[in-house]
Parts: sequence; C-alpha cells; structure tokens
Amino acid sequence: MIFFPDTPDHLVLTTQTDHAFFAAELLGLWRTDSLPENPRRPELLFAAREHDNGWREADAAPRVRPEDGRPHDFMTTPDPVRWEIWQRGVARFASQRPYAGLLTAWHAQTLHEHHRGEPEWQDFLESIDASCEELLATTEADPGTVARDYQFLELVDLISLSACTRWEREFELHGYTFRCDIDTLFLDPLPLAGATSFDIRCRRIPDRHYRGDADLGVELAAARWERRRVRVCSPS
Repeated sequence: MIFFPDTPDHLVLTTQTDHAFFAAELLGLWRTDSLPENPRRPELLFAAREHDNGWREADAAPRVRPEDGRPHDFMTTPDPVRWEIWQRGVARFASQRPYAGLLTAWHAQTLHEHHRGEPEWQDFLESIDASCEELLATTEADPGTVARDYQFLELVDLISLSACTRWEREFELHGYTFRCDIDTLFLDPLPLAGATSFDIRCRRIPDRHYRGDADLGVELAAARWERRRVRVCSPS
C-alpha cells in the first residue's frame, strides 16, 4: 500500500498493483534507450506491470501500524510479511514467464541487498538468490543483458513511486532526473513522445487513528475508487 496526506484530514491510498500498472504504462510509451527495438520488450512490460504482484494479498487486507493507527505502507510492512510477499511475487509467474520472473527476483534482490549480513534476513536472501540462479539457468540469459534490462524496471518503479507518494525530493537514476510537484511529474530527459497524462486508481480515507485491521478494512470497503490524473512532462 502507498499513501500520502491529501488534506489535513484525508489520506490518498494507491495499491502496489495500481502503482505497478502506472509503471508499465510509462514503460509502454518509452521511446528512447533502444527500448522499442529490444526483443525482450514484451517481457519488460509484463515485469513492470507484475513486479509487485506479491502485494495483492497484502493490499486486499491491509494492516494497521500499532504505534500510530495508520495503515502499514510498503516501507513499514513487517519483515516476515515482506519476505512472504516477495517470495510469492517471484514464484507466481516464474514458470509461465521466466524472464519476467527473473527481473522480479532481481528487483527483490536489489531492494533488499542492504540487509545482507543480517542473520534474520539470511533465509530470505538465500531463497531469492536461488530463484535468480534458477531463472538465469532456465532462460539462459546473460547476466549483463539482464542487468541492462533491469535498469528499465528500476527506473519506472521509482518514477511511479515518486508520483504515487507525492515525494517532493529530486531523484537521479540511470541518466534521468525526476521529481513530483503535486500532480505533475517532471522527467528529464523526457523519454516519451511528448507530455502525457495518466490516471492512477486510488481511494481516499479519513486520516485518523484506526483501532485495528478490521476498522481500516471497513473504511476501505466504503471508500469509492477514484482516478488521480498525473501529468508527466519535461521540466523545460
């Protein structure tokens, strides 16, 4: 789950699935970096859309943070739940779309690399390492090629997150600079054909102390689905 305070009284919530859908929409319109000619482009688009598929179950039954009564987001989710999410997300499409599964496993490995050496993370990281090795063997992919392809997923994931969270800080990644200003995302250089607007599904709930998971679930069930329009353009 991803959220930001829209007003002093409300939160805007976006599921990981909807964040990933926006990432895939961005990548689908990417016109630079030789992506249109990339023979693995269909797998890259699939991976962008499904890289957070393991969060579906968690977002369907979100949990409340006991310390402040707010929903857990993708950064505060407890570690054991996070391990299940990523193992499930890698496994779900590994047999049907092994290259996309490989990119998802590579993503999980990259995101959690800073935990390497922490005893409680050892089993999880070993399982992700094993998935990467198995899927590399299955696809017979060159690790250098996978690393270059992964840059696309890493880029659109962070670009989408910056929009879905309304992060105000500026990011630099793989030759691109981007920042979000309310509902406008400035991206330089602009890899799309031109300025484009996207609709991101979201829900709005009161920003209050929720008594527990059931209380949050009732509020979410009553919340209407909305479309938040985000414009992506060059800063100049």
